[in-house]
Amino acid sequence: MTNFDIQLIDLMDTLEFTLSKNFLDKWKFKYGERLIRLFQIKILDCLKKQKPLKLKYLTKFLVTDSGFNFDIIKNFFLDIDFEIYYPMITGTIKSILEDYA
Repeated sequence: MTNFDIQLIDLMDTLEFTLSKNFLDKWKFKYGERLIRLFQIKILDCLKKQKPLKLKYLTKFLVTDSGFNFDIIKNFFLDIDFEIYYPMITGTIKSILEDYA
């Protein structure tokens, strides 16, 4: 197996867990079911459109459009280790901190 194959398998495992009830159960008490479901929907939408999801856009959607507090969203991204979703989710925490500072 090549390195690319291994990365692809790891990404698929991450996706499977992210879209599962176990992911919802793990995070819903800390962040609420609505936030988790919206995140899962955006992940599915990203796959459907076959386009990467920009962290800035995802943050804007969750903060501005859905009404969540920025600090909650930032902590959620850090808790779930959003970087493991690359190349599906692109961007950095630093870039969103600049927009909401």
